Amino acid sequence: MDRARNTAPDTYRLIVIRRNASQVLLLTRGSARSLPSVDIPQGQRIVEQLGAALYALCGCHGYCLFVPIPTLALPHCAVMEVFDPRDIASAGILWRPLDGVTCSSMESAEDRAVMEKSIEELDFRLRERNRGPFSRPGWLPDLLEWVQEQLDPLSLRLTGAFTQLNASPVFSLIRLETDDSAVWFKAAGGPNCHELPVTSCIARLFPEYVPELLGVHTDWNGWLTRDVPGRTLDHGNELPSWLAAAGDLARLQVASIGKQVKLLEAGCEDLKLPRLIEEVGPWIECMRELMAGQRKQTPAPLTNSELTLIGDYLKQACSLLAGFGFPDTLGHLDLNPGNILVSPKRSVFLDWAEGCVTSPLLSFEYFHEHFQHNCSNNTQATEALAAAYSLPWQPLFSSNVFKKAMVLSPLVAIFAYAVGNYILRSTESPLQPSVAGYLRSLARRMHRETVQIEERSQRCLA
Repeated sequence: MDRARNTAPDTYRLIVIRRNASQVLLLTRGSARSLPSVDIPQGQRIVEQLGAALYALCGCHGYCLFVPIPTLALPHCAVMEVFDPRDIASAGILWRPLDGVTCSSMESAEDRAVMEKSIEELDFRLRERNRGPFSRPGWLPDLLEWVQEQLDPLSLRLTGAFTQLNASPVFSLIRLETDDSAVWFKAAGGPNCHELPVTSCIARLFPEYVPELLGVHTDWNGWLTRDVPGRTLDHGNELPSWLAAAGDLARLQVASIGKQVKLLEAGCEDLKLPRLIEEVGPWIECMRELMAGQRKQTPAPLTNSELTLIGDYLKQACSLLAGFGFPDTLGHLDLNPGNILVSPKRSVFLDWAEGCVTSPLLSFEYFHEHFQHNCSNNTQATEALAAAYSLPWQPLFSSNVFKKAMVLSPLVAIFAYAVGNYILRSTESPLQPSVAGYLRSLARRMHRETVQIEERSQRCLA
C-alpha cells in the first residue's frame, strides 16, 4: 500500500530587502508588524513561485537571494531583494530601515525567529562576498549589465522581464526576456563546476544539438544561451516526438565518435567499459558494508552470494557489450524528458553536468526507461523507439547486434549510473542514511536484472 503523501502547501515567510539591504518590507496592521508570507504548492519550483507570489501579494518585482534550510526552530523562509527600488508596494506595506527594525516589534514569535536568523545570515553574506555571488544583494543588476554587453553585437535589448528558476550562493538559472527571443543564464558551482567547460565543449563540437552559446561569465562560472523554440518531452507524450529525440540522440552520439579525448579533457566522466569493469569489485565491497548496516527489515538486504552474483554478471555483461564493438561516445546520465527540447526541426539536449564518455547504449537505456514511465509499456511503441534509435547506427551495426546488446545494457546502465553519480564520490563517512538507502536500492535493481538475464539464459539452453 502506498504511503499517504502530504500535499498541503508550504508557507514561506519573506524577508524582502532593497537599496543594498538597507530597508526591509513589513506588513502593517495597526501598530503590529509582520513579515509577508506566501503559500507554495509542493512539487513546484520554489524560487519561481516565490517571485510570482511576492508580486501578487505586494506588487513588487523581486528575486531570491537565498532560502535558509528549515529546522524545527526555523520555519520555511526566503530572503529576497526587490528588483526595482522604484516599485510601489501595495497598501498596508511599509519599507523600514533594516537596522532600525527590532525583532521585538514583530507580532509573532516565528516572525521574530525568522527575522533574527535571516539578518544574521545576510550580514555574513555581505561580509563574505567570495562565498557565492548569487546570495549578495545587487547581483541581478550586475548580471543584466553583463548580459546586455553580450547581446549588443546581436542587436538585442533586454526588456527587464525575467523568471528566476533557481537560487543558491553558487548556482543560478534565470530566463531573461529581450525584444526578440529570450536568453538563459545558468551558473554552476561545486560539485558541478565542470558543467561549464563540458557545455562549452559540446557547444563547440556539436552546436546543432545544444542551445547556442552567447557568452561565458568566468568569474561566476556561468554561461548565456539563446532560448530554443519547442517544448520539453515531459510536456507531452506524443510518440513522434520521442521517436525524433531517439534518432537525434543516436546522431549526436555517432557525431561524437573519435571526440572522446576532447570530451574527457573538458570534464566528462570516464565511464568507458574497461573502467566500469575495474569499479565492479570496489562497488560490491561497498554494497556488502551497506547491506550489513541496514536497519530496516524490509526490503531484505541482499546476501553475500547475491552480491557476488551481481559482480560476476556485471563483469560478464561489460565484457560482452565491449565485444560488440560499439565505440565510446558522448553520454548523458540524466537523460530525462525535462532535459530534452523537441521541435519540428531538431532535438536539443540540456544540462550536461552528468555528461560522460561511455558505450552509447547506456544513455539510450536511461531514455528508454523514461519513455516507458511517461508514455507506454506498449510493445509496438517500445520497438518503434528502439528502431528509431538504431536507424542512424545501421551503417555501422546490424539490427541483430543491437538486439543482443540491448539485452545487456539495462544492467550495465544501472551500474554506470551508480558509479558516475556524485553520491558515490561523496567523502562523507558514514554515508547519510538516505544516500545509503538509495545505493542499496540500486543494488537490488541490479540483482533483479541479473535474475532476468539468468532466466533468459536458462530458457535458451532449454
